[in-house]
Amino acid sequence: MPRVRVNLKGKPSDYGLHPWIFKDRIKGVIGEGFEAAVYVKGKFFGSAFYNPDGKLALRFYSREKEDFTAGLVFSRIETAREERESILGFKNAYRLFFAEADNMPGIIADVYGDGAVIQISSYGADKLRREIVEGFRMAGYRWLYEKSDSYARRQEGLEPYEGWHFYQEEVHEVSVEINNLSFRVPIGGQKTGLYLDQRLNWELVGRVMGGREKVLDAFSYTGGFTLHLLKYGVKKVIAIDEDREALDILRKNLSDNGFGAKRVETFPDNVFEMLDRFILAHERFDGIILDPPAFAKSRNVSGARRGYFTLFDRALRLLEKGGLLAVFSCSRHMGFDLLEGELTRVAKRLMREVKVLYRLHQSPDHPIPVYFPDAEYLRGLLVLVR
Repeated sequence: MPRVRVNLKGKPSDYGLHPWIFKDRIKGVIGEGFEAAVYVKGKFFGSAFYNPDGKLALRFYSREKEDFTAGLVFSRIETAREERESILGFKNAYRLFFAEADNMPGIIADVYGDGAVIQISSYGADKLRREIVEGFRMAGYRWLYEKSDSYARRQEGLEPYEGWHFYQEEVHEVSVEINNLSFRVPIGGQKTGLYLDQRLNWELVGRVMGGREKVLDAFSYTGGFTLHLLKYGVKKVIAIDEDREALDILRKNLSDNGFGAKRVETFPDNVFEMLDRFILAHERFDGIILDPPAFAKSRNVSGARRGYFTLFDRALRLLEKGGLLAVFSCSRHMGFDLLEGELTRVAKRLMREVKVLYRLHQSPDHPIPVYFPDAEYLRGLLVLVR
């Protein structure tokens, strides 16, 4: 496969092992193609995907002189399996590839049982889809589905793509076990079907809120938090999500795990509107979970801050004294400082005492390389409100 030779400005120490190179750091390009051999001061620096029209021009997949082949994908799968299964102890469902963090730039892969769902969001990976698919076939997976519809993909000038690559028999829903609970995963659902980045937070929040009388699970999706709350003895859960199909699966998950349907009330509705209705109805909760979709897609976080201010305002009005609040942000530009800043503003306004018990993060199968802090995107707070 033809490889472009790209020469960078500066010296190797200017870049370290950061996986991205922006267009303004390129000194010269020789040839055409979407795989590049990258050089600094005449010395080989790495192999990368190359997007000639993108602001983010280079994404490294290796520091060796090697093409991106099905064999390389197979090798990366073996390495990632070892890290997730042997080191982390995740067996049935986990993130196999976390893009740049696993030297697979713009490639997400989540394993569910004997198959996987992938997302492709980089120009080079999109051009090399056939090699990615063949690598998964070589690794012995029984099915492979792609759900590539992310905002990052649009930034690369790519159209959404969704569909099957291979299967022995078509799968619409699979069951997996996480934290000793059974989860149904809708193939083709939101993201890759399940929010695996929350698996440790599901367990921790469920345990800390265990035994409470009534907990609100806002943006519940298929019930990750709801199931764990019930597991730890919460008497009643109110689950809200606009996705009716997700709530249908939540109810199936209740049955699969032997939880009585009467312990959960579901509302297929807008969370902000429901919170206002609860306030007008003088509802009270001794636990609230807020796990919204990404409010900030770029460095402009003004809209996100307004959204969290509103959520915090409603939550603190609804919480009993001594109540617990868990809140999450999956926007990498919304750091702990901004999240806690909005919570502090509301606490001062309503004269509520708020204590941070835990700062929460993404699951370790979504690792954060020290040279690539952009890989950290999920942040959460578990706080006590008096």
